[in-house]
Amino acid sequence: MTKIDITHKLHEKGHLLLVSMMIAYCMVSFQAQAQDVSFSQMYATPMYLSPSFTGLTQGTRMGLTYRDQWPGIANTYRSYALSVDHFFDEYSSGLGLLVLRDDNGGGLLVRQDISALYSYELEVFREIYVRPGIEFSYKERNLNLIDAVFPSDQGADGDIISSGLNAGEEYNHKHFDAAASAMIYSDEFWFGFAFHNLVKNDIATTDIETFNAFKTSVYGGYKYRYKDKMRRNDEQSLTLAFNYRMQAKFSQLDVGTYWYINPMEIGLWYRGIPFASAGGLENHDGLIFILGLNIGSARLGYSYDWTLSELSGYSNGANELTLTWRFNQNTKRVKNRGAIPCSAPGINGGSGSKYRRRSRSFF
Repeated sequence: MTKIDITHKLHEKGHLLLVSMMIAYCMVSFQAQAQDVSFSQMYATPMYLSPSFTGLTQGTRMGLTYRDQWPGIANTYRSYALSVDHFFDEYSSGLGLLVLRDDNGGGLLVRQDISALYSYELEVFREIYVRPGIEFSYKERNLNLIDAVFPSDQGADGDIISSGLNAGEEYNHKHFDAAASAMIYSDEFWFGFAFHNLVKNDIATTDIETFNAFKTSVYGGYKYRYKDKMRRNDEQSLTLAFNYRMQAKFSQLDVGTYWYINPMEIGLWYRGIPFASAGGLENHDGLIFILGLNIGSARLGYSYDWTLSELSGYSNGANELTLTWRFNQNTKRVKNRGAIPCSAPGINGGSGSKYRRRSRSFF
């Protein structure tokens, strides 16, 4: 899935040992250069992907995301995100707030972030727009090893040795961070990049300096409308998209397609870089199936990650639920300012009409 896979070779060790290894991973994640959370429905949590998506609607947008990764293994990864943003037309600016919680190992390692985001939009050519963005964050990392159970705390039969309990410690680290991004888009394509973890923070639990790794994301896509939105007919379209991210020695690529026919949206993505395998392990992660449903001003989304790696017999993939709600949408008849070409209701083709309603919703 989207975490560094440390359990590829544990086929016959049982779930208890897997959980123990997860605890060890939590400790390593805090001490070493850990990988940030990744969402499969990245465009349903767009501000986490890039600050440039802040305010990319005609008014106010609110989003909720829940991800349960590897549910077949107890106490692994659960991630939550809450976002709200608004576009201020008179200033060509978007402002947003993003709250993130990532729970690893049943509360052993918890990440909590709160971020303020800003983006500015300008037209560089006819109906082609550029959006730089910036993000400032307050982050907490909590590592609780008081009740952790390590492999050394277990007997030969897997039973927990009571003397090994409650021998750990608790660590807490708080720091400020920043991110920056830029994106260019029109009614047919979009392309952008984002840089996260710009502030170098020592998050070590010992006297050895350890820094949260710098992360680079490159994303984009193209939208093909084979049926334009008419007075009595909704738009129908196909979208090809990708998202590549690199953090420390970890790199991953998501590439996929969406088919949009109102009110449904169906997506199929592949995650992995098979030709970039290392250490005897193939970077061949999984397939992602996405189903979206538009109900008025709300969009419900569900995705399932089908694991293709050697972890498939244990993980049960990943489930992700999203809810996006758009309100206070501006319906003034103003000059068209373009739209991100990703499956979303109400996105028209580039008609160039001076009085066409703006269609700037991105999910």
